[in-house]
Amino acid sequence: MLKKILLATIFFIQINILAAQNIKEIFIVSENWDKYTNKDGSGLYFDIARVIYEPLDIKVKIGIYPYSRTSQMVKRKLADAWLGSYIDEEDYAIYPKYYFDKDIITAMFKKNKFLKFKGQNSLKDKNIGWIRGYDFNKYIDVDIKKHERNNRKAILLSLSKDRFDIFLDDKYDMEDAIKKLNFDTSEYNFVELFNFKLYPAFRKDETGKKLKEIWDNRFKKLINDGSLKKLYIKHNKEKFYFY
Repeated sequence: MLKKILLATIFFIQINILAAQNIKEIFIVSENWDKYTNKDGSGLYFDIARVIYEPLDIKVKIGIYPYSRTSQMVKRKLADAWLGSYIDEEDYAIYPKYYFDKDIITAMFKKNKFLKFKGQNSLKDKNIGWIRGYDFNKYIDVDIKKHERNNRKAILLSLSKDRFDIFLDDKYDMEDAIKKLNFDTSEYNFVELFNFKLYPAFRKDETGKKLKEIWDNRFKKLINDGSLKKLYIKHNKEKFYFY
């Protein structure tokens, strides 16, 4: 009986390895970030994925979902990778060597809330809001009262009504939401708290391992031949180029 189980396990592993070696498509899911992961499939991040995989005849298929859902899709093997993860954010995903951008995590709060903002210490015991699934609490060293919402409009409304003390978000996503909603920031201060590298997070199996290897090998090549820098320049994002 044990021998049969062992043989079945070996066969299953071999089938998975064979499938990984014949990858024809990668399904990448992401939250919608304007100019980076647009709903029509355009954007810098999606273009990076295309120049990495499509020259190898691996078609890039994309899907736009809330952030919390994208990670769960990868966990359940319904997608091959999600974008915008921090390194080792989830133990059910695997991470490459090369990151494609950085998050500058910013605290937004009313000026009258803090006479002097002292970084993480000022977060202690405060009501803090952020986008569902971002899990900033993993990186905060003091006790907080976290509140998650599905969109930035809801967070800004709660902040304006003092339901939250602080709104945490990526600097540029926050700025974009404020601009789109024509939100008056005259009563608010902004302080940069963290700087996190952004990675694709791959499914934890042989397919994910192969896709991760391709990402790292191709990313290094695109750095060395200047193609990656040209892509950032094309998207008017040269200041985000870190290599």
